[in-house]
Amino acid sequence: MSARRSLAASISLVAALLPSGGPVEAARPRPTHHRPLNAFDRGAVERVRARAAARLEGPECRKLLADFKDRRGNTLESNLQPWGVSASRYLLDLAFVDGAPMAECRGVSVTMVANPGVPRVFVCPAGPAAANSRLARLEFRSGSLAEAMVIHEMLHTLGLGENPPTTFEITARVRERCR
Repeated sequence: MSARRSLAASISLVAALLPSGGPVEAARPRPTHHRPLNAFDRGAVERVRARAAARLEGPECRKLLADFKDRRGNTLESNLQPWGVSASRYLLDLAFVDGAPMAECRGVSVTMVANPGVPRVFVCPAGPAAANSRLARLEFRSGSLAEAMVIHEMLHTLGLGENPPTTFEITARVRERCR
């Protein structure tokens, strides 16, 4: 089994075994069955994720992992260490699934949802009758913002909460560091 498949299997196993909200903080109950993305959205995620991972190869962008801490005071960099991979590799192996069942996706401005400490990102649909996601639409309008938002959600999977910092502060920091 390749290292990538092994990591992906480990991430999936840990995600399945963790209680909702993960080890960092408790969250509302989540659906236990996660639908895969449709082919169109899977393609959008793969394109955006690949570009975001390339950004994470830069030393300035990687500083994000030291900039932010989880609620326990641990840096996200220290939370990544047990995975034994770089931030870019972690992002490439991170699970992105259909967020249609998520209550948070009902908010029209929510593109993706991730719970602190849980290695899984829910991609919100563009609307009840839409054939694609908000991320796919954002990629079309602003690829660099889509990349920043994917990195933003990755930071949540490593334990970053919100309020503070606000969602806008997180994205602004990502855009500043990962130009």
